[in-house]
Amino acid sequence: MLVDLNVCWPQKDFKTPISAQDEANVRATLMTLKTLGYTHVALNFTVSQTEKFPNDARELNPMDINVRFKKLMEATGLKIYSRITLVIDDPSKGQSLAKVSQAYDIVAALPISEKGLTLATTNLDIDLLTFEYSQRLPMMLKHKTICSCVNRGVKVEIAYGAALRESFVRKQFVSNARSVIRSSRGRGIIISSGAASPSECRNVLGASSIISFLGLKSDSCSRAMGEVPSLVLLNGRLRNKSYKQTVAVGTASNGSNVVESKLEDDSRNIKIVARDISATAEPDQGPERKKRKI
Repeated sequence: MLVDLNVCWPQKDFKTPISAQDEANVRATLMTLKTLGYTHVALNFTVSQTEKFPNDARELNPMDINVRFKKLMEATGLKIYSRITLVIDDPSKGQSLAKVSQAYDIVAALPISEKGLTLATTNLDIDLLTFEYSQRLPMMLKHKTICSCVNRGVKVEIAYGAALRESFVRKQFVSNARSVIRSSRGRGIIISSGAASPSECRNVLGASSIISFLGLKSDSCSRAMGEVPSLVLLNGRLRNKSYKQTVAVGTASNGSNVVESKLEDDSRNIKIVARDISATAEPDQGPERKKRKI
């Protein structure tokens, strides 16, 4: 399982539709990621929190993934998700996330001020925390702030796409990424491309080599592109399709220990594999001992 949760959606607001050329560029980026081995991809729509949200629920998500990319998903097996990233500056001018959170698979926050960072790490119900890696961070990232955010289940994103652009942007990316790794102590980090074109996509080895050079361990880089972002997807689906993230776990109908969440779209289900505890018990232990261990 290889996951990229940040492919740029070329739309600046809810009202202005994308052109046919922009949509073709998104398709080319998705096909490139599929060729590189990615199985799960999220299209990222970035908008300011002060942007007025549409009153019509059907207009909250302008990407229309099931309409635009249905044939692509069926032909390639690529699973495509929707993500909204809210740029947060002044908390007093923001809007409630409850209106848009149900329209997207992933909700992320991009703070651009100290107050925005405090709001994003304490009060907002989000799945992902990200930063603008092509510009200088407007705040100092502290261990207490970022680690408390990670401890409550919010993951921190590093988008390596900025490392593939001009020299000034690369310099800012190195500084910002090192600050994120330092403040999070290497925990709860996911690696995404932030790709706006196919040329900004890299396979798992290419992306890992960039981030490991900045101080993140190699094994953490591998988890940051598979295991950890899959938890972000799962958290987003539980937020939308469950009550207080409560799920029922049982045995599948075919007898295997695989529980599949039967959501509205079978092509985007997330499977949870339960560990067979009896198989891990020592062979010389009796049934009573195994029962107590479980």
